[in-house]
Amino acid sequence: MNHISSDGAHRFAPITDENVSGQLWIVSILCLIYCALVLIVRLHIKWNLYGADDVAVTLATFLQLGGVIPLFIAMKNGLGGPMDLLNDVQIETIGKATFAAQLFQILSLATAKISVAALMLRLFTRDIQVTRKSWIICQATILLTVLWTIGSIIATSFQCSPSNFLRQGVANQCQERLSRWRIITAFDIFIEVLLVLLPVAFIWPIQLKRYIKLQVAVAFGFRLPVIAFAAVHLHFVSKYSSSTNVSRTIIPALIYQQYELSWSLLSATIPTLKSFMRSFNSGFGMEIDMDAHSGYKSGTFHNGAYPLGSMQRSTARVITTTSIPDNREYHEGVKRRGSPHVQNRPARSVRSARTVGVSGPKDPEITSFPAEPREGRSGSITSDGSQDMIIKREVAWSVSYEESAATTGK
Repeated sequence: MNHISSDGAHRFAPITDENVSGQLWIVSILCLIYCALVLIVRLHIKWNLYGADDVAVTLATFLQLGGVIPLFIAMKNGLGGPMDLLNDVQIETIGKATFAAQLFQILSLATAKISVAALMLRLFTRDIQVTRKSWIICQATILLTVLWTIGSIIATSFQCSPSNFLRQGVANQCQERLSRWRIITAFDIFIEVLLVLLPVAFIWPIQLKRYIKLQVAVAFGFRLPVIAFAAVHLHFVSKYSSSTNVSRTIIPALIYQQYELSWSLLSATIPTLKSFMRSFNSGFGMEIDMDAHSGYKSGTFHNGAYPLGSMQRSTARVITTTSIPDNREYHEGVKRRGSPHVQNRPARSVRSARTVGVSGPKDPEITSFPAEPREGRSGSITSDGSQDMIIKREVAWSVSYEESAATTGK
């Protein structure tokens, strides 16, 4: 027993029946690390595709750091231990630091909510003429979050002296603290419900496959635990609001506040994953394709095109062809010489276009400039103008022809 006691005296933050600050040390450090790592992953995934949502979540992470530092100061001065072992200077220092941490936590949580609303604006309101209603709802959600932030700061600060934050029974000191937090939590939960349900309401009427809609619902549904953490935090606020040993009983409330904020930041990144963004590469008023900005698409409308001169009574039409793995092609309306007629089936390739010339009523003779050879590469998935088989290939043939003289004479 003596060996254990001497060991505990040298620990950074021993957890005992009287002092539970070690729990808050562990939670706050881990949450800060996880959120920082997720932010790095998010910024890497969306390299050169940053928007207002990324700015907001980055700011929220820095505000989280601003909230954790005062907690470290408070715990270093005795937060989590018995009140009767703290002197007046320590109580005042802990009160000021905890009060500042509380304000930073509210600001960070609100900014995380705004980042999700900004992401919805980016995803669901590309065409304002078509999605004006969605745009108004998203803007209203951001405005509601801003108002909630201002109201929460006023509610937690009004007639509350930071120096007396831990002291109970002080005249005109944070009266009705529990009632204030009930109102704050109620609006907090209401905003979270909006952030979960609005994406589903926006995408469900769209003509998309059901699994894509469910993917969207699940991605934004990861915010549901935030509601649970907010409710548990309110429960522990009621515990320390009526306690005489606030320094110790406030620890669980601060821990669940860290849980709520960290999960809010983590879940704000889930919908930005690349596989999720590709689900929106559809035709309902927006085009979100991250590969288009990273060289994964090939534009061949300006390289390797076959220029056509003006032709008398010429006609042009576009024919869609699909390439298959053995380099055979099936054409709607035109069959390439020497190519068997095959079933249209999926193949890996890129979007490209070739301009060809067709003469007379006989089978078309298709010519085009070949892709430039690439040294030391096989199966490249980059480079502008490439016609290598990549992921998906939809070749548009622009066919021009002139009727024969015999047909014209008739």
